[in-house]
Amino acid sequence: MIQYLLSVMKGQRSGFFSYLIIYLLVPLSLVYRLGVFCHRNYFRIKGQFKAHKPVISIGNITVGGAGKTPLVIWLARHLQDNGFKSIILTRGYMPKSFKVSDEADMLNEQIPYIPVLTGKDRIANIKKTKGSIPVDVFICDDAFQHWPLKRDLNIVVIDALNPFGNGFLLPAGILREDPWSLRRAQIIVLTKINNLNGIHELTSKIKRVNPKALIVESSYKSSGIVDVFDTEILPVNYLKDIPVVAFCAIGDPLSFELELKNSGAHIIKVFTFRDHHLYSKHDIQRMVEFCRGQAVPILVTTHKDAVKLAMFKDLFKGFRLVYIPIQLEITKGSDEFLQKVISVCAH
Repeated sequence: MIQYLLSVMKGQRSGFFSYLIIYLLVPLSLVYRLGVFCHRNYFRIKGQFKAHKPVISIGNITVGGAGKTPLVIWLARHLQDNGFKSIILTRGYMPKSFKVSDEADMLNEQIPYIPVLTGKDRIANIKKTKGSIPVDVFICDDAFQHWPLKRDLNIVVIDALNPFGNGFLLPAGILREDPWSLRRAQIIVLTKINNLNGIHELTSKIKRVNPKALIVESSYKSSGIVDVFDTEILPVNYLKDIPVVAFCAIGDPLSFELELKNSGAHIIKVFTFRDHHLYSKHDIQRMVEFCRGQAVPILVTTHKDAVKLAMFKDLFKGFRLVYIPIQLEITKGSDEFLQKVISVCAH
């Protein structure tokens, strides 16, 4: 039911029941719109906190997997290469029973030399660093709607495959804000263009809203396959023509399926869970039993999911569990993008 509702919100379904759901939820979207308006204007009147170092926000205007985390990693690495010390601030959406968020764990694995501070109160985390941790710039993950904090640069990530869903605000659609909110952004990064035939219509629409913003294009690339438990790096073509069962708990399961198809794997089934889902013993046993019944030797997941599975190693006995590491690649506008960011960091 939840997956069906999400597909309606993303504009991936039509028909009587889909339109009925939207019709019933639109009044709640109006309430949500009013709440956003009041919250935003409250901090416009009250004023925003100004950090002691520049703050770069990487956010979006939709819920779901637009690709913010891979961009955070890309940016942090390039700033490091250019001599800037950054600190990443992330809210860390996870159940309270889980001490570290999946996204924070993934960041710590991929960029272990850059501090990652997790918590809803970004301002408190910024204050903690003053005089204690050397920093030139704060990279604030998912902060485009974080009104209490003043940002020096707003970068918005847009999923080129599904930029605005069905066009409605939450909960009828996936929009956090109307597309006109893109006027606040200085840089707009389009992701997943490698799976898109053309983006001219999308870029034209964005330019009508914000003609001054730099529009950057990006895609994902895989550097290989990684065994979850022994971290062995396997060849890129390791899964070619191999029957696999996949599972994920991310905002955009479709992008994961596309990457899996690109690997050449023969997909028997894909189990999908809600974004940031905390796996249970029952979840794992259900998937393993399915693999056993279908004589499937390999399960495939995402890096974001892999960091949550160490405790279930024994349950995967007799099967191989791997993930496909995904890296962001800026295919258009990379130099100009980096120059804009560095100019902010240097002030």
